[in-house]
Amino acid sequence: MKIKFRVWDKKNNRMITPKKFTTIKPVIDFNGNLGVMDTYKNWHWHGIVPEDEYELMLFTGLLDKNDREIYEGDILKDTDNEIYYVDFIRGCFYLKTNYKSFPHLGWTEWLPMCEIDRLVNPTEFEIIGNIYENPELLGGKQIDGN
Repeated sequence: MKIKFRVWDKKNNRMITPKKFTTIKPVIDFNGNLGVMDTYKNWHWHGIVPEDEYELMLFTGLLDKNDREIYEGDILKDTDNEIYYVDFIRGCFYLKTNYKSFPHLGWTEWLPMCEIDRLVNPTEFEIIGNIYENPELLGGKQIDGN
């Protein structure tokens, strides 16, 4: 799997996706800090971005039914119109829902995404938004990542 991420810019309330990284290249250091490098200006280093100004979201390695990359923080809908939120906890991506979708599997609110290929066809999911730009898609329900 290729390691990719996108950035929620809290200061400007905008999503910065890999396609939008043109001459500005995000750089992650070994401590997980986000830095910015400008390739247009001979790789000029802009320094570390303050942690309270951004949120990093990792690529899950999966594509939805429209071949869009699924990232942490995305809101998905399945073929039964059930809504899920993608979170990364303890080294694993999970689908979180307020519904009790998988009681027969022993999961009531969480489905490890590593189990999706075994249990469900990943192309049954569609990205309908993300928690930063479209929190209303969660139906006013608080989905807690802890």
